[in-house]
Amino acid sequence: MDSVSFDSIAAVYDETRTFDKDCFNAALDYIAERFPPAKYQRLFEPGIGTGRIAIPLAEKGYRVTGVDISGKMLKRLAEKLSRRRLPLAVAFQQADVTALPFPAATFDIVVAVHVFHLIRDWKKAMSEVFRVLQPDAPLILMFTGSGSEVPHVKDRYRAICAECGHPIRHIGMQREDLPDYVSTIGRHIEQISGRWQWQQRVRVDKTLADIGKRFYSISRHAPDDVHLKAIKKLELELKQQYGDLAVEVEVPTQINLAFVLADR
Repeated sequence: MDSVSFDSIAAVYDETRTFDKDCFNAALDYIAERFPPAKYQRLFEPGIGTGRIAIPLAEKGYRVTGVDISGKMLKRLAEKLSRRRLPLAVAFQQADVTALPFPAATFDIVVAVHVFHLIRDWKKAMSEVFRVLQPDAPLILMFTGSGSEVPHVKDRYRAICAECGHPIRHIGMQREDLPDYVSTIGRHIEQISGRWQWQQRVRVDKTLADIGKRFYSISRHAPDDVHLKAIKKLELELKQQYGDLAVEVEVPTQINLAFVLADR
């Protein structure tokens, strides 16, 4: 597996990647104020998916172009755009981020959301993104929160898989890889965190079911036998902990931004 595709869950992808709309809109306002569409008009999104980020960005005034390896995710995006009364400046095509079909310096800004950890050759993907980006233009990494999941449940799933002899690790960029990589290409990172926070209530049984159905990328890396064993053990542990798995737990989450900027 060179890159993770979400073809199999395209129909339910958006509902598993939820966020607080007020916080999300405030984060987009921050981006638009810092990098106004009038100046940074041509925006590229690698891993555009169903357009849950691209469409709101286009509504802010950016002309968005995106790629994704999943044809089914792009079909969902096309359906969303077709339902709009007025056309929106969103273009897309099926392509791999490690081999982008655009000339150099095509775009004024890049916004990437939860994508480089899904690409095995993430350095090549990064290189391609910077190739099609104008020199010294910004790359924005956006992290939209924990979605409809309970983080400690997902963490326990990973731990059980490791106990079964199959440690779970993203195939691509780990978060700790970013600073060293950025320093080698003459850029630096400006972190924006703590501004857009909220509490969400998530049912434990939903998180367990979503992991069981492999809705999240971490569950796709386990062999079937390990995955089934981990889910069964996790369910037993959660029943011991909570009793009724229909219980809701409060999950603190937030939107974070990382601006990858050229050194001056």
